[in-house]
Amino acid sequence: MPPLTGKIYSVDDSDITAGALRNGCLARAGVRVIKDNAFYCTLDDSIAYDRNGFLPKLVATYGDYFAAAVFSHEFGHAVQARLGIADQERSIVRESQADCAAGAFTASVLAYQAPHLRVTSDQLDQILTGYIQLRDPVSHDATDPGTHGTGFDRLSSFSDGIEKGVKFCFAAAYAKRQFTQRPFVSDTDAQTGGNVPLEQVLDPTPRHDGLLPSLNAFWRAKAKDIGKSWADVAVVEADHPKCGATAQSEFGYCPNDNTVYYSRKIATSAYSFGDYALGTMFTYGWGLAVRHQLFGRSLDDKPALLAAGCYSGAYAKSVNVDNASGFALSPPDMDEAATAVMTLVGHPEAFSDRGTSGLDRIDSFTMGYFGDLSAC
Repeated sequence: MPPLTGKIYSVDDSDITAGALRNGCLARAGVRVIKDNAFYCTLDDSIAYDRNGFLPKLVATYGDYFAAAVFSHEFGHAVQARLGIADQERSIVRESQADCAAGAFTASVLAYQAPHLRVTSDQLDQILTGYIQLRDPVSHDATDPGTHGTGFDRLSSFSDGIEKGVKFCFAAAYAKRQFTQRPFVSDTDAQTGGNVPLEQVLDPTPRHDGLLPSLNAFWRAKAKDIGKSWADVAVVEADHPKCGATAQSEFGYCPNDNTVYYSRKIATSAYSFGDYALGTMFTYGWGLAVRHQLFGRSLDDKPALLAAGCYSGAYAKSVNVDNASGFALSPPDMDEAATAVMTLVGHPEAFSDRGTSGLDRIDSFTMGYFGDLSAC
């Protein structure tokens, strides 16, 4: 790739110098565009970033490599300019493609092909968790100018770049990618941030359009599709699962009585990340029930957790719709799911990581979401 013909501008948003204003985009749009931001400028083939707030905050929270992730995203835009595709697609496609490029670059770092950079698996999980926080406000629609996508959109694009490489990122078919960014469709949903009360998440009775009855209905129908029967999974609050979990676990599926157990403490903690962060924990429990009831496979190893993640992704896709007649996700819920997959599911008090990384888990969830059950 031809190197940048412009400079890389390190800009203090509180003290803009004459040198910074030599950047074509800052000169045209004004200094306000650099605050808490980094961007590639097509006007002079340069990159500018806010060294006072944006980048230091991210690096302090998510580690040094996050700076490399940000710059590799901006270089992704430079690649688009060199390929002549920078203005061919809507904003969310362009930004997703740059996220994918950042992931492809990170794959080269993981393969020790970048002589000045190193990143470990644990550091990468920290970075991926940070990527969720780069989401757009919920009020954005996928067709809006400047849209980057939900945290899930951005995280899945980044992970696809790691797994599938740069050719995948810049293939013509990338423009057909699916996105989950969408605005609220009701004032009520917007006022609650898309969250229902904790007790409603935990309510297994079918008297309302809740998550737990929806899970049983979904898997009952899927079992019927393959000529098998489904026994509805029960839910019980207890300090520890009766079986099928480690001594530390406070959330898990017990095959002996076909029950997902949860403690009040872990349910409350997961709910603090949003109602569907807790909901995703339950979808994993149901995923293990699927593996047990329909396929008679192991429940306590890495393949079991990844399969449960894939099933969880497929279920999420089925309910991530507007104007559903029954249970449906609200716009923030996919980011809450991504947070649960990255940080909650693998916790020792939940299902434990079982040798998986956050990247492994988000890949399996994404596989189910975009590929449906046939991909699991």
